[in-house]
Amino acid sequence: MSVFENVAFGLRVKPRAERPSEEKIREKVSELLQMVQLEFLQDRFPSQLSGGQRQRIALARALAIEPRVLLLDEPFGALDAKVRKELRKWLRKLHDELHVTSVFVTHDQEEALEVSDTVVLMNRGKLEQVGTPEEVYDHPATPFAYGFLGNVNRFEGALKDGKFTFGDITFDHSIAMSGDQSSAIAFARPADFDIVSVQSSQKGIPAVIDRILSFGPTSKIELTSAVALTTSGKPLEYEVQWPRHRVLESALKEGMTVKLVPTSLRIFNK
Repeated sequence: MSVFENVAFGLRVKPRAERPSEEKIREKVSELLQMVQLEFLQDRFPSQLSGGQRQRIALARALAIEPRVLLLDEPFGALDAKVRKELRKWLRKLHDELHVTSVFVTHDQEEALEVSDTVVLMNRGKLEQVGTPEEVYDHPATPFAYGFLGNVNRFEGALKDGKFTFGDITFDHSIAMSGDQSSAIAFARPADFDIVSVQSSQKGIPAVIDRILSFGPTSKIELTSAVALTTSGKPLEYEVQWPRHRVLESALKEGMTVKLVPTSLRIFNK
């Protein structure tokens, strides 16, 4: 079955009373193939298409019956990262043109944030948060929401007098919360850190720089705590993201012992 016949089949499965004529089907299929930008492949067989092209054909076939709601369950799961990114942009543009209500199921956080108008976060069948991509990313309502969307650094400590204590360090600049908690969780995104010398008077977490990865304008700095901060005695790992020029200006090197100073902490009761 060629690509053309494959998409046309979606129209032919309609109830006979609603099924268009062969001429109308041909016109509709040509329109759908143009919509997914694959009209030049209409005589190919599915086995002759790339993974990304097959996904577009599958979507064209689903759109053939003009659904009111479109369910997309991990549609790009089997594709490589570059193709997934290209298809996300294409699908977002197509969705804006068609105005079809779509339910897009994915475990890819970046995919969910880039494609959606509204994000619904589910955890073991429980609804965690609903909001726009900006709302759920910038103002996560639960520890799961914070940890799920994007890279984060997690700290388990205590809350006293509205301040967060981690090991022997109390962070005065953390978001004030009422009441005391013997157990609390704080999160900081990789960009929300300063890295200072161990001789600095600033309160910070002693850590050793393991790797500095610089690709393009941003550098990723991987660190390990210099002291045991867990009951198991296992050192904690951290990730910091800085503009590449800032890393060069600070003369950071792998193997250096420094202090990590969170500039923004989001605290939750545990």
